[in-house]
Amino acid sequence: MPVAVVILRKPDSDPQAPASVFRGHELTLKHRRLGSGIAALDAIIDGGIVRGRVSEIVGPVGAGRTTVAARFVSAATRAGEVAAWIESTRSFNPGDITAGSADLNRVLWASVDDRRKLALGFSGRFRRYRFSSVFKAAELVLKAGGFGLVVLDAGASVAPLPQSIALRLAREAERSGAAVLVVAPYRICGTFAALSLRLERIEASFNRLTPASPALFDGFVIRASTVRNKLGRTGGRAMICGAVDPYAPSFARPRGQETAAPIRNASNA
Repeated sequence: MPVAVVILRKPDSDPQAPASVFRGHELTLKHRRLGSGIAALDAIIDGGIVRGRVSEIVGPVGAGRTTVAARFVSAATRAGEVAAWIESTRSFNPGDITAGSADLNRVLWASVDDRRKLALGFSGRFRRYRFSSVFKAAELVLKAGGFGLVVLDAGASVAPLPQSIALRLAREAERSGAAVLVVAPYRICGTFAALSLRLERIEASFNRLTPASPALFDGFVIRASTVRNKLGRTGGRAMICGAVDPYAPSFARPRGQETAAPIRNASNA
């Protein structure tokens, strides 16, 4: 029979606040979510990514993975939380993060050694993975505690995670209660990811001030879709406009697509 867990209030907590009751196999409350601030995107992921779980943003280079991840960092820092950004490609650009109104004083950036390391693969043999040190650094950050969001940029060339690494990452996310966001070209966390959000670049947008003037690049139209969602619905889609110039006119509605939600003054890595 299922086991119920009751979270009791601390002696100094609000006596009017009710205790939380949930099943033992679900140790993360479903309402504990971190939104991106993009209404169309948050709508398809049930309000945001779940704290204490691993979420993925996947897609090819130029699909807006860094832009969307930066919006989650912005939402966390604006709420007074501390976020961590861990990567091994040395491609971190503070301007990409501050473009979404993030507070860099509340962001820890860690660039780790990207040399290949030995790790146990699915076949039981040791293989060389370049992401071992990246995820080890993420474990140390999560064990330290105090972070509301931890972003892991796995780079453009990365292999699927061995189950041992993915399991440790999921356990540390659960223990710390932080939202863990993995940015990768495709799904690498397997069944240990509670949410997988796929981004696709649909088309580029250009604008002419006059018929005779040169075409100016406005940004990209991006489609976001949920391909995996353990704690919500799957299959939702949203159109997002990644605008380069915050003063550029709104994108035209893509033909045959939903209304797009703009992202202003952000890169599209």
